[in-house]
Amino acid sequence: MIRTERLGKFYSHSSQYEVRAISDITVKISKNSVVVFNGPSGSGKTTLLNIIGTLDRPSTGKVFMYGREITVFSDIALARLRREKIGFIFQYFHLIPRLTSWENVAYPLIPLGIGLKERFERAKFLLERMEIGDRLSHTPEELSGGQQQRVAIARALINNPEIIIADEPTSNIDDETSSRILQFLGELKARGVTILIATHDAMFEKIADTVYKMKNGRLE
Repeated sequence: MIRTERLGKFYSHSSQYEVRAISDITVKISKNSVVVFNGPSGSGKTTLLNIIGTLDRPSTGKVFMYGREITVFSDIALARLRREKIGFIFQYFHLIPRLTSWENVAYPLIPLGIGLKERFERAKFLLERMEIGDRLSHTPEELSGGQQQRVAIARALINNPEIIIADEPTSNIDDETSSRILQFLGELKARGVTILIATHDAMFEKIADTVYKMKNGRLE
């Protein structure tokens, strides 16, 4: 489903100083699998998932998805791919402050031309599944960290994505919510969703089909 060939990402801070975020990354990811990229902060996990998820472009190498090389896609084509196929769960939630929980969840449906009533119903269904149906009208500042992450997960699922990319999904939440998220990702796998997780939390290895260890921008 996803394949990378010798991915590299480099940042130049001066003519004599270059940071290599990742180097020579080649992986194959099967459909309906859970793949964990495990490593300490600064190991390149987030950079790798951002490139696979089309949020960033590599300095070298290629990414293939559904048999097509997406590294040559235009920005518009990549945006369409993200909108239709990929859901993101971010470490710091990235909720829109002035929107309520259901509005944050439903926001990705607006570019699709879906009406207000359907947006609300779909968001309400997911928030109830995440056990925060009583927080529909709360803004992010009125929610705990764990509740905000559940809103973020519901938002990631609103378009029924085939791929979930989760970047440190449990780093800013309590143990109870972490366990609930682990259970929920396991349920998504059972429904056929492909899940990529960047983490230093060993608990995700319980549901993983493959675990890659990363250090200094390389796969160990």
